[in-house]
Amino acid sequence: MKKNTLMLGIGVVLVLAVIAVMLILPGAGAPASSGKLTVVASFYPMYDFAKNVGGDRVSVSVLIPPGVEPHEYELSPSDARKLSDADVFIYNGAGMEPWVPNLLEGVGNSRLIAVDASRDINFTASQDPDQPGNDPHVWLDPVLAKKQVEAIRDAFIAADPAGRSYYEANAAAYSAKLDALDAEFRAMMLSCRKRDILITHATLAYFCREYGCHQIAIEGVNPEAEPQPADLANIITQARQHNVTTVFVEKLMNPQSAETIASEINGTVSVFNSVHGLTVDEQAQGEDYISLMHDNVQIIKTALNCS
Repeated sequence: MKKNTLMLGIGVVLVLAVIAVMLILPGAGAPASSGKLTVVASFYPMYDFAKNVGGDRVSVSVLIPPGVEPHEYELSPSDARKLSDADVFIYNGAGMEPWVPNLLEGVGNSRLIAVDASRDINFTASQDPDQPGNDPHVWLDPVLAKKQVEAIRDAFIAADPAGRSYYEANAAAYSAKLDALDAEFRAMMLSCRKRDILITHATLAYFCREYGCHQIAIEGVNPEAEPQPADLANIITQARQHNVTTVFVEKLMNPQSAETIASEINGTVSVFNSVHGLTVDEQAQGEDYISLMHDNVQIIKTALNCS
């Protein structure tokens, strides 16, 4: 009996020693004890891309909660705590999250792989703040969204080499959906009688470069910059010159400027979803990036008088 008790005590000590060593070793415990990579995404599109690429091998959470406009988000101490336990952190880059360097500096997680999903995209700088190179809304161009998916795939493979073939297959399947979305936009634009899109916030520089349309933005890339009366008068003049009859207002944005201009041009206001983040209702309905972008096809089709 004493011998059994002694052996049991030795066994417990050995187990505790092994656990202690695992906790001390760099990178030990990654992937997490659940067997999944712990992934944090900055906001919704990065979250949705990560879920589709990572599948059952990842556990993904998002920093910016549903229904919150990313431009207006303020970091909290809990955000750094999330990253302290994460294997991979994914952010859009291209100036969308200017707070990322400060956030990463305070994390203290040596195993964390931080992914700028726009890192491999060649941006063309421009003096115009509404043009590509100064617009962070990369994900609204499905062609560029594919590059972001590839960056996420590569990060997962680096963090979890054993899952390479799984991540590659998932990324390829999701990229096929983006290809179909791209084809849908291209086919639509071939039949459009108009090319000018009037929108509250400058989000469509990459989209319009890709599909041959022209963006007229009420507000610049920074939606916090309120348009002045002279700016609104200029926008109204442009709208009339280009025979614009629809003013797009983004979800999660104040519609006041759009409604003012629409009343001046005898036009209508239509909601464009820039997919910054899902509302609670959209989540409950099972919406995602692909479905919301398909919805955008239909509203652009109506606004540009496409057959």
